[in-house]
Amino acid sequence: MVTAIQPPPEPRRDAAATWLTAVALASFGAVVLPATATIGAPVHAAIWQGAVGSLVAALVAVVASRFARIWYLRPVGVLMAGVACWLLAQASYPVAAWLIAPVLGLGIAFVGGGAMGVGPRTSVPGVLVAAAAAAGIVLVRFVAGRDAAMAFGAAIVAASAFASLVGRRPAATNKGRRGIVLAIGGPILALATAGYIGATTPSVTWFGSLIHHGPRGGDEVAITFDDGPNPPYTLQISGILDHYGVKGTFFTVGKALASRPDVSKALLDDGQLLGNHSYTHDAFHWLDPEYAELGQTQDAFKRTLGVCPGLYRPPHGSHTPLMAKQVSDHGMRMVTWDVSAADWATSDGNLVARRVLDKVQPGSIILLHDGIDGNIGADRSVILTALPLILDGLRQRGLKPVTLDKLLDVPGYVPC
Repeated sequence: MVTAIQPPPEPRRDAAATWLTAVALASFGAVVLPATATIGAPVHAAIWQGAVGSLVAALVAVVASRFARIWYLRPVGVLMAGVACWLLAQASYPVAAWLIAPVLGLGIAFVGGGAMGVGPRTSVPGVLVAAAAAAGIVLVRFVAGRDAAMAFGAAIVAASAFASLVGRRPAATNKGRRGIVLAIGGPILALATAGYIGATTPSVTWFGSLIHHGPRGGDEVAITFDDGPNPPYTLQISGILDHYGVKGTFFTVGKALASRPDVSKALLDDGQLLGNHSYTHDAFHWLDPEYAELGQTQDAFKRTLGVCPGLYRPPHGSHTPLMAKQVSDHGMRMVTWDVSAADWATSDGNLVARRVLDKVQPGSIILLHDGIDGNIGADRSVILTALPLILDGLRQRGLKPVTLDKLLDVPGYVPC
């Protein structure tokens, strides 16, 4: 009687190697990243921010490679990794890239399939290749920029897809319920991430029509201020602009306008441009399909100042196609920004000025804050220090600040 030869069981050392790799990566992050976070130079900051996302992507790729040895996950992985690389080219702030990193890690693990999964024919180097590929794409995004990340990511995804096609077919393991969950859950995660990035990234135009910079061929820029009016800082900021012979654009929160219409009236009389910046500036009303806050703020303008702004800026840059439709229905234009100094998170005016001047270029829309969330009494002394430095720096670069309606050649106000 011939006894069928059974394949040897999958060695436990392969599973242990995967988890040890994950632990090593996590330990590296826990030790190295807090130390580098204190480095303030732009290049070092980019490396640190990229390292955080890289670590997330690598960890997900390492762990997922243990469960993704299913042949039909390979095309799913190509799609997910491709979407993640494209999203990285859209993201304009670190948190967005960190949210994309898990999608990228899963995609790389899916593409590798049996070639990078843990099994009798694979090894720790195979898992490390998956981790390095995912981590490298995110790191390139922060260090070399969006275009480089897109090109490098496309090359990695293409190479991984080719290697998985010519490589061995994964063993018939982990099929059934787990495979279905991964095949369905992975794309859902990718779509949900894409939706979030599209709605919360101020430079993304495919999730609602908006303008985030002006013409690049001229010498004009626009300095904009959000979340006011906020005495005494708003009028002190206006005074600095007047001293330099320039004007700014003040995106006004409706509740603050209702509380201190005298401040906004003084801005209007001084020739500063006023814009609509919602009524409550909260974190959830932007999800309202009807977005009543837009009209509510327009009504406040009409009632107190007799004008209706032609420009709208969504709080935090969060926008949806339905919000964009409401803006269009009011005859307005939605405007975000391409230069932000995170001035709400620091009291160092010199740092705010450096951040602006490092990023500014012709046509830039600069984001600053004369208030915080429309709350009267917020301390914005940091802007009083930063603004003269910014204006001096722009002058040295041959750039002239103008109001947004002039930069974009659009109406500043619309019929009420």
